[in-house]
Amino acid sequence: MLALSSISEKPEHKKIVESTAAIVFLGTPHRGSPKLAAIGDWARSMVSSLRFQTTSTILDTLGLKTTDLERTHEAFCRLWNTYDFQVKTFQESLGLTGIGLGVLGDKVVPHESSLIGDPREHAETLQANHNQLSRFSSAHDPNYIKVAGEIKAIYNAIDNAQDQNKPSQKSTSGTRDQAGKSAPLMSSVYQSLSETSSPNFLDKKILNDFLVTLRFEDMNARRDSILPPSLNTGSWLSENEHFEKWQTSADKNQHLLFIKGKPGAGKSTLMKETLRRMQRQLILHGDGGVCASFFIDAGGQLLHRCSAGIYRSLLYQILPQTSICNPSVASGLDQQALIQTIQESVPQSGRLRNEQQLQTLLTQTLRFVSSEGKPIFVFLDALDELGEVTQSHQVDFWSELVQSPDLQTLRVCLSCRHFPNISVSGSLELKADVYNRQDIFNYTQRRLKARIASDEELWIRELASRIYSLSEGVFLWVVLVIEDVLTRYNLGIGLQMLLYKVESMPSELDGLYSEICGSLTRKEVPVARKMFQWVLAASRPLRLDEWHHIIAFIRPLRPTSLTYWRSSDNYTATDDHLVRQIKRLSMGLLEVSSERPIIKPGEIAEVSSINAGAGSMDHEQGSARVVRVIHESVYDFFINKGGFQKLCLDTADPLLDCHYTIIHTCLDYLFIPELDEFVAARQRLNSASVSTSSFHSFPSEEPRESSPAPQDPSVRHEFKNLRKLPTLDSHRRVESWLTEHGLSPCDGSIVGSRRYSVTQESIGVASRVLVHYPALLLYIMADFQYHIEFLSSSGALGSPAWRELVKRLRDQKVSDRLTALQRENHRRDRTAEFLRGLPEHGPQLAQRLEKALQIEMKFRQN
Repeated sequence: MLALSSISEKPEHKKIVESTAAIVFLGTPHRGSPKLAAIGDWARSMVSSLRFQTTSTILDTLGLKTTDLERTHEAFCRLWNTYDFQVKTFQESLGLTGIGLGVLGDKVVPHESSLIGDPREHAETLQANHNQLSRFSSAHDPNYIKVAGEIKAIYNAIDNAQDQNKPSQKSTSGTRDQAGKSAPLMSSVYQSLSETSSPNFLDKKILNDFLVTLRFEDMNARRDSILPPSLNTGSWLSENEHFEKWQTSADKNQHLLFIKGKPGAGKSTLMKETLRRMQRQLILHGDGGVCASFFIDAGGQLLHRCSAGIYRSLLYQILPQTSICNPSVASGLDQQALIQTIQESVPQSGRLRNEQQLQTLLTQTLRFVSSEGKPIFVFLDALDELGEVTQSHQVDFWSELVQSPDLQTLRVCLSCRHFPNISVSGSLELKADVYNRQDIFNYTQRRLKARIASDEELWIRELASRIYSLSEGVFLWVVLVIEDVLTRYNLGIGLQMLLYKVESMPSELDGLYSEICGSLTRKEVPVARKMFQWVLAASRPLRLDEWHHIIAFIRPLRPTSLTYWRSSDNYTATDDHLVRQIKRLSMGLLEVSSERPIIKPGEIAEVSSINAGAGSMDHEQGSARVVRVIHESVYDFFINKGGFQKLCLDTADPLLDCHYTIIHTCLDYLFIPELDEFVAARQRLNSASVSTSSFHSFPSEEPRESSPAPQDPSVRHEFKNLRKLPTLDSHRRVESWLTEHGLSPCDGSIVGSRRYSVTQESIGVASRVLVHYPALLLYIMADFQYHIEFLSSSGALGSPAWRELVKRLRDQKVSDRLTALQRENHRRDRTAEFLRGLPEHGPQLAQRLEKALQIEMKFRQN
């Protein structure tokens, strides 16, 4: 239902997912139950004798990692990331008893199946078997108290958010009456609400819908990926004299604070911890202070590394914390100007179109909050990861704001590297790599004591002293060196050799990265090189379920099929197995995300989303986690400083080679036999001119080739009518995914493709046709063209690597497969046009895409 709502163009349908604040799962199998599937055929006759309806499809979907559950799981995770609702999972702790079916005495849905696996998940167990999860003996049943308490907490959070700044009953009633008489178009609704709203306050509905237009995908991804500080570290900032002045000084010059440091000094970790402490302080004091932040990510999507993304995120956080919807608050000119701007923005397009509009609105919002006397704290991390021009603009913008007489309560904290040198006369400045020395010593002592035998205290003391003296305030250097020391310690290396190794480590991060890459074996280097190329040039961070397949197909001896891969020595059977391989091949330079998000004040105020983080259990499991570099300096080392030479790749343009590697891996993957029937079905549909772009209507349950008697829509989904549908052969089952009334066999998990969903696909289709889920296919279908266009527009035309790629793409089998797999008619047309233009090396395409490339390269280089 949520997936259908997310792709609907009808406002009343779209509102379902936008108004979803939380979802509670009771023993829901997200990955199936392998034990039950194993005895499915054996138990069929007995289950049928109990008058249960069974099919091979139903029994098959109980199996772990069936393709439908995989796709549905990914679709749900995509919706979760997009709409940021809360998820609560209750798991069974008892098995079924008294049935006499052996494994049925175990849990029906084991924990690894009922967990979604996302770090944000809030999960706990109930003292019940699967049948008892939703059955309670009384209001005093401990399980009922748990479940009811969770639902009540969710409801109270929503109710409090609704009541906060709620208009009076009289005004609200009038607004609803007028809105009910207006035209069904959204613009008419907003116009009606605007006309009936008091000029002194904004209608809550308009604000909530405006907030939806500000939100963008993975808005807090960078912040959430930053690990919390190590024990007994990070507290120095709250005790620092400059930081105290920043919080309390009346001198407006001191309302701007810079936290500077070398790459890897721990600036982002410090900013996140400072943000957490500030939020807690504001809550405890209860003075209505406002706190907002943005963590810039040079490796993220465009909105993660530009001014527009900064402004949208800050507005999304600050607006719900204002009293703009409270009629009891006296209205001033700042509030009226802000209300008018929002009312004019929503009905026109639902989205502010340019950076200047966003900047103006943010300034108006800050002035309004400051006019109420509320303290405002804004944190911007990694300013140096913006382009040079954007970076300078941000510094000028915030330095002017803190000097404004209308913003007496605004305080801004910016973090950046020492170079390029960014400073504002009179502002405060802290050097993280100077003040973090005690933190480094504490961390070093704790790590060594935890891993070195207690009777070897001399080792701990000598190693800690040597590492500390050489660290130069670079926390990341310390982390990597300690990891290397402990690895060698476990191999039996003596103290003097360990001390010598520490002293011989390069003091700069680039030198350390070179040393690390040099420790790979000759067999590991080719795989590690391609792995880094995928991470550095992929259009988005890739999930673990995709990395299982990527690692398999970047090996020198790639598998001929997924079936062959699953039976080979290189098969990564579990996520933990894969994570160990990634850590080994990257020598710690890549990380797998596992940190859950923080609940921020104000984000709970939006009706459509509670935005809660994880609860009592911090699960670091699940295929939804992504792989990324541990620090932006790793990207800089490989792309701009010749790092790939350490992995036996001597090239003038490493980024182009990354894109070539990704393209060739995708082409190899396209020809696994598991995709043959799927591609054939798409080709037949394409040749018959059946559109696959009508994704915005609810699908018919009927297959195209059947002609049953007309059914009453109200009983269409009754089980007795579903059983009347004729049996389809496997080819037609695949084609049923692709008809104009259905959805693409992609889950919409690719950036920018949320209007697609897999939840309407036939379970029977997936379990019978795609036995092994082709996880990398989703990326190929949505992002393959991105890599082609990048190369076409980057001066690669005519190079030997380009000619080799052109030769491969001109192969008719490759062309047919690529064209068939595009999800939309216009995307297929673009692919076909590109392939037809290959003999001329696509000059027109290069010209068309030149502007887009310049924007991308600008952010990558800066």
